[in-house]
Amino acid sequence: MSNYQLLLPQCTLLMGVLVLALFEIVDKKFHHYQGWVVHMIALSLAMIQQTLLYRLPASLYGTGGMILDGTTQLFSLSVLLLSILIQINRRAGKYSSQSQTAILTLGITFFSLFAIQSNRVLFSVTSVLAMIWLSHGVLATETKRKEESNLIYSGIIRGVIFLVVGTLLVTLCMSIFGESQMDEIQRVIVRGRLRQGPVFVVEVLILFLGALVLGAPPFGGLLGRARNHASWSLSMGLTGVFAIVGINIFIRWGLLVFTRPAIGVLELESLSGWNILTVIRVIAVVGLILTPLFAILDRNVRGSLNFFILNPFVQALFAASFGQREILGGAMAQVIVAVIIIGLLISSFQALDFSPTASLSQWVAMGRVDVLTCLSIILALSSAAGLAPFYGSYLMQKTLSINSAFAVVLLFNVVLSGFYVGRLITLAFQKGGLHGNFATVSRSQKIWFTVQFIALIFMGIFWQPLYKYGAYSIRQFFGET
Repeated sequence: MSNYQLLLPQCTLLMGVLVLALFEIVDKKFHHYQGWVVHMIALSLAMIQQTLLYRLPASLYGTGGMILDGTTQLFSLSVLLLSILIQINRRAGKYSSQSQTAILTLGITFFSLFAIQSNRVLFSVTSVLAMIWLSHGVLATETKRKEESNLIYSGIIRGVIFLVVGTLLVTLCMSIFGESQMDEIQRVIVRGRLRQGPVFVVEVLILFLGALVLGAPPFGGLLGRARNHASWSLSMGLTGVFAIVGINIFIRWGLLVFTRPAIGVLELESLSGWNILTVIRVIAVVGLILTPLFAILDRNVRGSLNFFILNPFVQALFAASFGQREILGGAMAQVIVAVIIIGLLISSFQALDFSPTASLSQWVAMGRVDVLTCLSIILALSSAAGLAPFYGSYLMQKTLSINSAFAVVLLFNVVLSGFYVGRLITLAFQKGGLHGNFATVSRSQKIWFTVQFIALIFMGIFWQPLYKYGAYSIRQFFGET
């Protein structure tokens, strides 16, 4: 097996970008369906190739510091699955015919795989920077012409801020550890001959970048208001892609580097004097409180959903912060569930042609107009809240079994999330006139909704295969290959 074969999915995506660019240059006239097919073929082939690479040993590296193990595999498959769901919902999108949108969205997926699979901090920082600039570029193509320049300038500024912090992190890694490769950094820390002060600064920068990319409150994320007028598929989809990359930073840059298996190989212990597990738990606790709270306070439907879809990611981060083998595997599997949730929400709102600027008043009586679509949205949000019988309730049960004082915050998160979902249910079936005009949902779309929420329920009731997959992905954390 050649190391270069690890890059097959990225090469496929790059070929897709080049083909789309060739259509734009040669034909001068971009055909939407033609570009959509090329985009789907590239994503599907990359998904198949990434899946077939799963059985490779965790010690196999590629040129340039790439690594493929269970964790990077799970995150990579999650990004590709979410990208496919985004593209499926863009089949008849209002702005999908723009060639720039097709090329840039495929480029975001391309760089997100590099950000996840790179074993060097420098390469990951560069990849995330490319994601930021490409995301603002593609979101600007779906907004008003007069606001495009403002959004692009905003993306440049956010990218520069990330680049400054990332460059500082890379510089410190090179000066302290003599290397920016993550497994080498861990080996240096294990020797225990470093001053704790510089190591503390590196940990702070890593956690700051992770929280910034994840986008959970109080951090506003790297996309900001650029999502306000974009399509549902790009607005929520890109939020999910950045959340996956953010979780990857916490898990791979944080836990994998600054912890090691404790005696008994059932939990992780910190390698430095500053317990990174506790700090991640504090960050997750703040997110558990503010994520549903901000969703409740935001009167705009799009704005509240962009906060609330981060709830399963924050719950997973909280569970992972305890460093226990059984719960960490469940937290990894939660990322896949979050992808299905986002896909179902995108499908539902896109089918209704729900306005990006709609307020809660336009949601009133929606359930009386289209019961199945409204029910799909409610079920997806219930799964994001961690309610039974969905997978999040199982992860919550496992987390609460630790008997930690922080469990109170997790229960508070469920209460706030339940209130958010309950309010939407009440408004959806409330008597009153419907404000706004909504598209008629076709039978094929309703079948697609049904397939997705059945998958969510299935993963909650028959959680064992999903949990085993998550547990398999974290073997390298406990010294297994």
